[in-house]
Amino acid sequence: MEERREDREELEIDLGTLLWNFLQGLMRFWWLILILALLGSAVLYVKNSRFYTPMYRSEASFTVMTGGTSETTGTESYNFYYDSTTAGQLAKTFPYILSSSLLNDAIEADLGVNSINGSISAQAVSNSNLITMTVTSNDPQDAKEILESAIRVYPDVARFVIGDTKFNMINVPTVPTEPYNQPNYTRKVVKGALFGAAAGVFLIALYALFRKTVQTPDELKNVINLTCMGNIPQIRSKARKKSKEQVLSIFNKDLSQRFRENILSIELKAEREMEEKNGKILLVTSTISGEGKSTLALNMAYAAAAHGKRVLFIDGDLRKQIDRKKLTEKEGQGLFGVVKGKVSLEEAVETDPRSGIRFLCGNLPVRNVPGVLNHPVFKEILEQARKENDLIILDAPPAEMFEDASLMAEYSDGILYVIRHDFVQKRRILDSLAGLEESSCPILGYAFNGVPLHKGKYGYYGYGRYGYGYYGKYGYGEQKGEG
Repeated sequence: MEERREDREELEIDLGTLLWNFLQGLMRFWWLILILALLGSAVLYVKNSRFYTPMYRSEASFTVMTGGTSETTGTESYNFYYDSTTAGQLAKTFPYILSSSLLNDAIEADLGVNSINGSISAQAVSNSNLITMTVTSNDPQDAKEILESAIRVYPDVARFVIGDTKFNMINVPTVPTEPYNQPNYTRKVVKGALFGAAAGVFLIALYALFRKTVQTPDELKNVINLTCMGNIPQIRSKARKKSKEQVLSIFNKDLSQRFRENILSIELKAEREMEEKNGKILLVTSTISGEGKSTLALNMAYAAAAHGKRVLFIDGDLRKQIDRKKLTEKEGQGLFGVVKGKVSLEEAVETDPRSGIRFLCGNLPVRNVPGVLNHPVFKEILEQARKENDLIILDAPPAEMFEDASLMAEYSDGILYVIRHDFVQKRRILDSLAGLEESSCPILGYAFNGVPLHKGKYGYYGYGRYGYGYYGKYGYGEQKGEG
């Protein structure tokens, strides 16, 4: 029943969200529409220019007379068909004779060729004996000659079907001067562009329809029993333009007051949950890289230190170890150096003079991460840290690709999960959370990050080109993969 309920929820479509996804797709993939429009124009232009064969049409109009013997003179004479019955029979018979092999053979013999370079057609005016005969060919001279030959030989071929006939010419065959199928390249190019643009819009519509990223906290309430600890607003781009080295920090006065307030609120909620469980080690993780969990973890450490807590911040993302660059320019051993006995915990832990937090961060990526996390010394480090600090914030790697976060969770007291707005598919988040739930460490809740203005009813406060925790042009998230 639970699986069926989740499947139904996957099929539900919120029209507002669908429209928003479509507009976002247009903004993100507008170039796809342009490329497909240009490609469609080019395809139709090449098709109609390179594979174009000019065709020429020669026409002749005439009336058909049937022959007979005069009753008064006894001599042969020809009279027009005026009655509708005879005219209708003539209109049906004429095309039949044109398509017969007898007429083709007669024309070939008349012209002295092995095959006819063209096609013959005729159209009779209803209830009359007026006929228009047409020949189309890729050679204008051939079109005229074939038509003249057909007019000459037709009476002999048709004699056995409708009797003696004679043509009274109204418009004689002429050599066509221009092809009748001359393409309109402008129209073709416009048509190709429209088809290409429509294909682009269709692909973006499919993108919007099948985009299953989490865009509101309510989308998770129905499938997971976790509390949303808070929404972190998306930072306006103008707040990042003053300095390339500007960091997203609660100490940055250029950032909105709501950003700082929401960080403080999330930290206080998490701290309260930890105190109820008599815990000190808070693990912060996310599904994939780029959701802003490292920025949130470090700012929570700042916030806890600001109201008197003795805080230790540990960079547990040993595969990257980029947190140190946000705190100091000096090199350091970090967690790996302590586990391997290169330095003691007291020597490896440093203090940030601005915020007062203590931090354990290395600066070089580690290869055998499971070996470090499964080492007995790692557990001893955390136990010693419990005795010396009020709060330990452990910045763990994303939970989807590696088991690092699950290994660290065995020694942690609570997990704060970071989910970035419109960034990761719901199914991937649920799978990662399920993996963390297998540990004995409780998941306290999640922080919803990078929330834009259009979701106002959920408390989304700001909107800009570069979101909090994003790999923006001006923020430190640019450094080779912020956690």
